[in-house]
Amino acid sequence: MEVAGEKKRQKTDGEINFFAVDPNIKGKGIGTLLLHELERKEEGKLIYLYTDSGSTYQFYLHRGFEMVERKTVKLNIRSKEVELECFLFSKRL
Repeated sequence: MEVAGEKKRQKTDGEINFFAVDPNIKGKGIGTLLLHELERKEEGKLIYLYTDSGSTYQFYLHRGFEMVERKTVKLNIRSKEVELECFLFSKRL
């Protein structure tokens, strides 16, 4: 991935590779509550979070995560080329 701005990767205490909320209850604050609980339990730790433009990555920006890296990838889906932006975010909890 290419570095966005001057930020460089740092040694982390952990990673979030998959974070999802049931679409039937999306928008009810469950994701925010889960992140707050993680912050409470893991205070002071640096974490990375991987996501892409196919998800609501703005959710993480609004909760204090910073974009560290981004990369455009091209996928072939059913004989059609689809571009996807992949992001690496970080946050000190």
